[in-house]
Amino acid sequence: MARFALTALAFLLLEVLAVNAGDDNNDNSPYYGGDDNYPVYGGDDGDCDNNPYNFTFLADSGVFGPPLEVVHAYFGEWPNGVSVSSTGRIFSNFPAIVLGNVNNGTPGVFAVAELTSPSTEEAYPSEDINTPPCPGGAVNLTDPENPVGCGSPDHFISVQSVQVDTEDRLWILDTGRPIYTLPDGSVILVNSSYGGPKLVGVDLSTDLVFQTILFPEDVVFPDTSYIDDFRIDLNASLSNTTGEGVAYITDTSLWGDNAIIVVDLGTGDSWRRLEGDPSVVAEPNFLPFIWGQPLYFTEDPANPPDGNLTTTTPAYLPAGVNGLTLSADGETLFYADLAGRDLYSVPTALLRERDDAVEAELAAAVVNYGNTGFSDGMETDPETGFIYKGSIEANAVVAFDADTGMTQTVVRDPRLGWVDSLSVAELEDEETGETQSWLYISSDQFDRSWWFWAPGAHSGDIQERPFGLFRVPLPLPDPDCEFAGASNY
Repeated sequence: MARFALTALAFLLLEVLAVNAGDDNNDNSPYYGGDDNYPVYGGDDGDCDNNPYNFTFLADSGVFGPPLEVVHAYFGEWPNGVSVSSTGRIFSNFPAIVLGNVNNGTPGVFAVAELTSPSTEEAYPSEDINTPPCPGGAVNLTDPENPVGCGSPDHFISVQSVQVDTEDRLWILDTGRPIYTLPDGSVILVNSSYGGPKLVGVDLSTDLVFQTILFPEDVVFPDTSYIDDFRIDLNASLSNTTGEGVAYITDTSLWGDNAIIVVDLGTGDSWRRLEGDPSVVAEPNFLPFIWGQPLYFTEDPANPPDGNLTTTTPAYLPAGVNGLTLSADGETLFYADLAGRDLYSVPTALLRERDDAVEAELAAAVVNYGNTGFSDGMETDPETGFIYKGSIEANAVVAFDADTGMTQTVVRDPRLGWVDSLSVAELEDEETGETQSWLYISSDQFDRSWWFWAPGAHSGDIQERPFGLFRVPLPLPDPDCEFAGASNY
């Protein structure tokens, strides 16, 4: 009898743990519908039934936290970064590292755009600045045997990141390095030309460029640098500066030339710090898992590997320091490698030192917070000081508290396919006049681009439009309150 009683109890527990799909609607999309019912993993009388006993088991719902609100759907070019102004204007950038994003010298393909409706974008600040004038457009084909990035200082070539500063001005980081298809069909990332790599400031009150800072070739290397993300600090009392602000930029170099680049916005001077430090270089043989698949790097995206590991020698993601953000007081810079899961920080005062002799002191001052998850973009909550960062392998965004060293999930949703960029904005409700802080989240499926492959699963470009921009309200929900997904934990 005891055995039968235990068996009955076991079945009861299985029923309690069964997924109850479809009870709640977790969709918060005013523009696009969605089916938010998650499957019950149980029996099926169909021909493909592998559960003839009709058992049901606890399954991961894939969701946690407040429901995502859909802000924008990108049906055209592949998006990357996002930044939101204090008035709610939203800007995105579109790097020329996929073919559809490379401008050939004619209007229509933009590097920076303002989002003008839930599904449309418009070249920003003008169509002209987004149309490089070189023969070939973004790729200078003056010498067809030696294609290079267009060196026009007045035009965008391949924009990797955008940021709105505290004075509501938009800053734009141009790598100057688009891709190009060679006559044999292979694809390369061309070298930059002086005038291509630059930091451009646009006044949002006039929509005009007010500053352009060009990077010298001994700071941004034409053949091995790939400047990726940046943050602006306009504090007038910053040490070793002219008082007009500083930019901190990551060099994500795929060739090991990684560093943090510092720029004095007053003079335009720039210099490299933490050059080759272990904290800024890619972790060897780094292997992320996304949607259950190990993800390898594609060295020639036009000729992606296929098959499995018995037929193809894998390449690993070689990208170093990538995402970064400043502490709320600006005294600490947090950063992480794209090929890695550890989070690091360093005092910004040491980064601003001009004397190269500071490098030893700087390296000793690096703090490693350990594994906080595989991530790309980061952002700081100015109110709490929390660091928000994507958790790409979990389809999530997490919050990191540097004071405690702890990480907490903010939101998780299957639609968050490669969280690339984050932006915090405090906006006023036009009807009530009340303010609300929002965390904007871009999801761009970068793992499904032609730069990656999963053995036995996929290779080549398998991205599906639309790409998504979402948001969730801040501050974080009270853990004692009920919100979507809480019952699953």
